[in-house]
Order: sequence, then C-alpha cells, then structure tokens
Amino acid sequence: MGGKKLLSVILITMCGFSYADDQQVEQVLVQDKEIESQPETADTGYIFRGNYIQNPYIGMPSGGGTQNISESEFTRDNVAQKWFTDGTWNVFGAASYVNQNGANNYGYAVNIFGQTGQVAGFSFGGLMTIANPFFSSQWNPAEAENQAQGLPVAQQVTPQELFAEYQYSDIIQADAGWIGISNSPWMTYYQNNALNMVTYQGALVNVNPGGGWLLTGFAINGAQLLGEQGFSQQTMYNSGFDNGTGTGNIGDAGSPHTIAAGASWNSPGQMLGFRLWGYAFADYANMAYADTTIKLPINDDLGFTIGAQGAIQGENGEGNILNNNGYGNSVNSNMVGLQLGFNYSIFGLQLAYNNIWGPSDGYEAGGLVSPYTYQYATDPLYTTGWIQGMVERSSGQAYKIAPSLTLLDNNLVIAPSYQYYATTLIPASSEYDIQVSYSIPQVKGLTFFGGYGYVTDADPDGNGVYQAQLMVSYLY
Repeated sequence: MGGKKLLSVILITMCGFSYADDQQVEQVLVQDKEIESQPETADTGYIFRGNYIQNPYIGMPSGGGTQNISESEFTRDNVAQKWFTDGTWNVFGAASYVNQNGANNYGYAVNIFGQTGQVAGFSFGGLMTIANPFFSSQWNPAEAENQAQGLPVAQQVTPQELFAEYQYSDIIQADAGWIGISNSPWMTYYQNNALNMVTYQGALVNVNPGGGWLLTGFAINGAQLLGEQGFSQQTMYNSGFDNGTGTGNIGDAGSPHTIAAGASWNSPGQMLGFRLWGYAFADYANMAYADTTIKLPINDDLGFTIGAQGAIQGENGEGNILNNNGYGNSVNSNMVGLQLGFNYSIFGLQLAYNNIWGPSDGYEAGGLVSPYTYQYATDPLYTTGWIQGMVERSSGQAYKIAPSLTLLDNNLVIAPSYQYYATTLIPASSEYDIQVSYSIPQVKGLTFFGGYGYVTDADPDGNGVYQAQLMVSYLY
C-alpha cells in the first residue's frame, strides 16, 4: 500500500481486515455511513444519490456531517428545494509544518466542497481551495529543492473541482468537468497529509451492473497538481515538480491525454475482491494492472488477509517523452507483488513484497512509469513507503514490514514501517517511517497527524534524506 493515505482508511485497515488498496476501503466507509444515516435507502452499492463520489471527504468524521435527505422527503420537495437545499457541503481546514532536510516549510488551506441535489438525475458541484494566500514567500525556502512542494507551500487560490453529474437509477453515473478520480489505483486524488488534492480535466463514468461488479472508465486531457493554478498537460515527471527523484531533461513536454478503463468485483460480505485496470498514458506508457484480496476472519478479534498484484507496461506512442530525452531506450516493465496481513485486537501487521523487472536498457532498467503518482508515493504497490517507493527508484525487488497499533477506541493509530529497496539501476536503499494520527472524539472532525521518514542512499553520493511533518485539520 502507498504511504500517504486517508486517515480513516488507515484506521479501518489497521483495526479490521485490510484491502489491497485504500479506495476499496473508502467505498466500504461510504456504504456504512449511508446505511446508518439513511435507513430508507435500500441500495448500498457504489452508485446512489447519497454517495457523493466527487466529495474528497465523504465517509470521514465530520463536525457537520454529510447531508442525506430521505427518499420520502426528497420526493416531497419541489425543484427549487432539490437544487438548493437537498445537496451537501463540507469545509476542510488544515495547517501543517514540514521539515525537509533541515528546511522549514509552512502551509495552510481551506477547502470548500458543495454539490446540489438532483433534478431529473442531474446535479452540479465544485470544490474551491484557498491555500497559502498570505506570507508563503516569506515563510518558506526560496530554493525549489528545499520546498515541500507536495504540501503544497505555493499560493493556490483556485477551483479544483467544477463538474456536472448525471445519475440514472443507481446503475449509471457520469461526471464531467474538473473532477476527482477516487477509485482508480494509479491516479492520485486525496492524501491525508496534503492541504488539498490532485484533480483532473475530463469525464468519468461508473456503471453498476449488479452482482458485486463496478465498471469505470475515464478520459482526461489535463491535471491540476498540488500547488498549481489551473489545469495543464504537465505530469509529475516535468521539471517544475522535481523533488530530487525527477526527470528534469524532459522540460515542459506534457502528456496530451490519459484514457483508462477498469472493472472491480467484490463477493457478498466483501471477503473476496479483485480489480483489473488498463491505462493509456499518452506519450508515456500503456499499462495493464490487476490485484486481488482475500479476507480470512477467524473471530471478532483475529483475522488474516492475502493480497496479490501484477502489472505489465509497454510504450505509448512513437514519441515517448522519457526515451526521447535520454531516459532509457524503451518503456517495458513487469511487476508482481504479494501482501500478507494479520490483525489481533488492537495490533496489526503487514508483510509485503514487490518484484519489478524489464530490459536493462529500458526506462529505469525496466522500472514502472506512473505520471500521476510519481513523487507523491501514492501508487498501489504494496511496498511503497511514506516518502518514496519503487516507482521513484528503479526496477528491482522491495520488501516492507508494517506493524500498527490502535488505541483509545480506535482514535489513535500508530503505524511504523520499514522498506528495503534492492534496486538494479541505483544503489540499494532503506526507508524508515512512522505515522501517527489522533482523531479527537470530543471534537468530531478534528484530527492531528504526525509523520517522519528517512531514506538512506537517496542520491548517487550515498546521502540520506528525511522529512518530518506535523498537521492539524478540521472537517465540518
């Protein structure tokens, strides 16, 4: 699992039976919330009126909660009431400090999400972010290499989402405009330690045909990365977002579009699930990805999980951006992974392994290409750490051990981890991480987060890098 995850997802995965990826857990959280708050709703699938999938905070503890109008009340309301009073909204505020190799970084933001109720299946919504409007240049380092760009520390006052949504009979849902993509494993969206999120310009369609299936497809022609004003075709491989693991030679050469389709299935009770996704990252790579998870509950306190994943990649387009700028002669990669999970009462343990291989003259000697998770450490590889993973390193083998402890009625989560990267192109390295989150039960929606990570042999000279973060957030 990637290192930067939703606090609520961390809590559920450590206390219960973890999934192969956090987005599956997010879906369960949303369903449980709707069952509790909207008993008149019989359908608890991914698509229904009360599941606002464009809301990055859906399912998280909130002082104000997510409004869900009962079916009987919704039927009685007139058109104006449906547009203006039957929707939902949330406000998220956060402030954070990051020490990055001795450089002090500060950031703060307020994000406002709102969505109307439905009329004839249509609704509209958006998310506005106001991040670091004052003092960011005075507080933060001038040198880009010392800036915690993933916080972000740049001034960012802009709409991040602005979309139209159509839903038909809990079967089909389409979102178009500036959107979030929350259920695709290789697209960054919300991160628990960032002030806001990554969004995309395009269209997304979900189809629920029944029988535990969910079919998803999307096409985008731009992204708004952390700290950016507006949407562009830049990706995390472009030099403007280089945090030391980047590909500066490609300059401003962007990716014109990404097209993807995926299918997921979960058994009744969600004890068995799998996903299959295909991606075409224009001028970067084509990818096929699959994962599966089996949950083996023994009793209320004891349980096991088994997860497996795999991927293959090839070139997309004759003008491959990476190869044309000196990063290998081809894009050709293979990946397999295995994850074993164990939990007993308040204690959890995850053991993970990944193997990535390909031709020695390929990009990163057969490394994986991931334009929208690179440097964010949000990819679905089981061995990804809090700071980096194999996507940021090269081909090779990786190992991860991640114990966890949940205390104070599951409000306090302590999650250390150790990753070892036996890379082929660059020297082997290790990463040591610890993440702690505490949700204040007396003030619902108030959360404190702390994290520390250290990567050995992070550059050709054998130097290590570290990052320490403190963050407080409140969701209403």
